[in-house]
Amino acid sequence: MRINEAYEHAAILPCPGEDSGCNKIVTQCVDVTAPVTLVPTASLGTVTVACQGVPVVNCTTDPCGTSSTITVTQRVCVTIPVRYDVSMNTCDPTISCAEGGSCGPCSPCGCKA
Repeated sequence: MRINEAYEHAAILPCPGEDSGCNKIVTQCVDVTAPVTLVPTASLGTVTVACQGVPVVNCTTDPCGTSSTITVTQRVCVTIPVRYDVSMNTCDPTISCAEGGSCGPCSPCGCKA
């Protein structure tokens, strides 16, 4: 392959701090933990009761005829207000070295010509 034209290009500049000596870039992955504890709460309000319709009455007499048992059944609507909530508790975040250590470059050098 031949290039018959002159090719101009910008000079390749080193990253800041990499112009002399032995400069290296190292990376280390870390695990950052931010613990959050969720605590549920439930508060009950005042219970209300309302009768629905008319009661049903059932009467039974024992076989000897010496007593009778009356059973009254009433449908009742019970309303129980409940307020559910969740509160959050946080602790200080922690940091530790990741297993395996190095994880490769985090981002390119970012130098601009």
